[in-house]
Amino acid sequence: MKVSSIAMICLSSLAVSACSFTPREQAEGGFDYTNTQSVQALEPAPGKQLPERSRRYEIPPVDGTGAVGANMNVLPPVLVRGTAAGSRASENVDVTAVDFSELDGMEDLPNFTWEGIKAALQRENLTIVAETPEQSLTTGWQQEQLEVGEDELAATVQRQYQVTMQVPDHRRTATVTVDMVDKKVSGPGASEVPGGVSDTNAEANLLNAMINEIAVRQQGVFEAAEAAATVTVQPSFNDAGFPAYQLDIGFDVAWPLMADVLEGLGFEIDDLNQSAGMYYLEYMRDPGFSLAFWNDQREGKLDLADGSYQLNVKGDDSTTTLTFYRGDTPLTAADIDRLYGPIAAEIRQRSAL
Repeated sequence: MKVSSIAMICLSSLAVSACSFTPREQAEGGFDYTNTQSVQALEPAPGKQLPERSRRYEIPPVDGTGAVGANMNVLPPVLVRGTAAGSRASENVDVTAVDFSELDGMEDLPNFTWEGIKAALQRENLTIVAETPEQSLTTGWQQEQLEVGEDELAATVQRQYQVTMQVPDHRRTATVTVDMVDKKVSGPGASEVPGGVSDTNAEANLLNAMINEIAVRQQGVFEAAEAAATVTVQPSFNDAGFPAYQLDIGFDVAWPLMADVLEGLGFEIDDLNQSAGMYYLEYMRDPGFSLAFWNDQREGKLDLADGSYQLNVKGDDSTTTLTFYRGDTPLTAADIDRLYGPIAAEIRQRSAL
């Protein structure tokens, strides 16, 4: 008998739980407030007058066409996430939009963004039924299968979107907006399919897919920019026929770069003459121990004898040669080949900073 009582209690609990099922998008609680009526205005007592009316605390009329009480959709909103570099959610809270800004290495932001949008739609299996390039497009139908209501009825939701892109004349920024323009609901649970927040969330999810696609495509831009920023160094000869290193950057870039490179290699710059393209150097491979902690001597990285050296930096807008001299004698081709590894590595490292 004890077991039967426990079983009955469990069955009763399950029945109550089933009867109290509430879809996650539906508000719960008491909704007596929805039946509240406006009270009549105060009437003065006989022979009395009411004080002058103030409108300070007057409640404005409410648009009663929206959902109230249990019909409120309480799904949390999906946020527009600026996962792409240079992107941020629009400050206009009334639209589902994101702002993009041009990045280094990106030659045509509007075209780059528009191609990313179309690639994202393709990944989402959404067709494009109308398009004005770099301005607007209309998608085909996006379909979603749901189970809604207490009885978990099947329902099909189809949404169609318009994607617009606003670009100013300078073309360095772009604002992309996603707007649901049509919706169709079918199936046994059609009448219980939530709207409102669900539709806005669908817009945000689609826009986030576009932002993510653009973020992935940006990696290619960054890698190309990084590769372009890396200086190519190769053993060669200067215009006088002396062994030298050739860089694929112009003199205006190479000259200040070499100051950091020389110090990184362990040279001390005694003097310089930019008009002649000359650095006058001292090199000490092992400066030894010094109690003068402020001494800026660096340990040399090159297999060179200690002593005085010169570096001649000579070039034009696109190419530069580096010719090292021990005193007035240029280093040999064998020296250039032997020192290539550490010198080229230091140049590439410093140029990438």
